[in-house]
Amino acid sequence: MAGQHNAALPDGLEIGGYRIVKKIAAGGFSMVYLAEDANGQTVAIKEYLPATLARRREGELQPIIRPEQLELYRVGLKYFLDEGRALASISHPNVVSVLNFFRA
Repeated sequence: MAGQHNAALPDGLEIGGYRIVKKIAAGGFSMVYLAEDANGQTVAIKEYLPATLARRREGELQPIIRPEQLELYRVGLKYFLDEGRALASISHPNVVSVLNFFRA
């Protein structure tokens, strides 16, 4: 799966109480979206989607993970969520504020 291109979640999708406006960045292990909450506040959503372990095709919401990659995917997801928890506990002007993190 190395070097593959993962499809972004569709604009307008409601997820975790937020509405995706558009994809703003993609990297080796995640995608970042501009989104809005129910009050219209602009937020960024970072999605765990490692290109070497998971594949999402255009028009689909769930990524495909090969069975032999599933354990490594789960370990990475655990670390991704741990990072969210750690960032949520930090309040500093030079560190991004985490308002929420969720599994969807």
